[in-house]
Amino acid sequence: MPPARMLVIVNPAARHGETAALVPVIEQLLEMMVDHDTVITESPGHAIELAASAQAYSVVVAAGGDGTAHEVLNGLMRIPQDRRPALGLLPTGSGNDTRRTLGISKSLSDAALELAADRRERFDVGVCNGIYFNNSFAAGLDAKVTAKAVEYKVTKERDGLWLYLTALFYVLMKDLDSFDVRVSFDEEAPSSCEALLIACTQGPTYGGGFFITPDADPHDGLFDVCLIDPLSLPQAIVRLPFVVAGKHTSMKVVHMSRHSRVVIECDEPLPAQIDGEVLLERRYELSSLPAAIECVVPERA
Repeated sequence: MPPARMLVIVNPAARHGETAALVPVIEQLLEMMVDHDTVITESPGHAIELAASAQAYSVVVAAGGDGTAHEVLNGLMRIPQDRRPALGLLPTGSGNDTRRTLGISKSLSDAALELAADRRERFDVGVCNGIYFNNSFAAGLDAKVTAKAVEYKVTKERDGLWLYLTALFYVLMKDLDSFDVRVSFDEEAPSSCEALLIACTQGPTYGGGFFITPDADPHDGLFDVCLIDPLSLPQAIVRLPFVVAGKHTSMKVVHMSRHSRVVIECDEPLPAQIDGEVLLERRYELSSLPAAIECVVPERA
């Protein structure tokens, strides 16, 4: 088999614009190892267009954070599966939860070596209201936190778990409201409940390393679902360290389950986030697409 020809899509705005300075480093790491072309995105959504027109390549690499990987995935999913390139990742962003889900190294140089090795593995893809996602969807509290994190990412120049925790504490203090929703799993009839948040994930973390679904498996064709009941501020603060570490799953206020299809409805617009992108709808319909994308990943330990 001939070596993979790669298209590297670089988001220069990732990690407060630091990725722009890494372009020469990326080129130097890759130029002796892989046949590739590099394109720099110019605006939000540009990576979707670039990936959607990349049928001539064997691998399309997202160089950036979760938002870049999210756009590249949505572009690739426009290509028929029999002609769809594999997804690669050079993690230079702030959160990098997709990196954790795929098992790719945190080090940029190690991630480049993993790309050159070109080991492939198929992963599930989630789809919500026609939008594809690599890692996570969450409605309720988490979407409020994500929106605040977008603000803090610029105004306070924070990233990773620290960014998410800063935004979370703000929301806990100012806006700890729950939502009345109707939720149906798989083919079951909808049931009404009051929820603080509902997360449906493929990987174990979101928010830059927050282990919301610690046992999630991105190869099983199922979402790991975490539904948390309404909490008072003292209750939320006491439980927070356990949620960060993924030790919350047996709490009475936490309901864990696995499903291939989830529908969430609300009489008022319900904030949500999908791979860190904020949404506001009254109905969210999610499905898991088993083994829908091939990814370049390292050897498993």
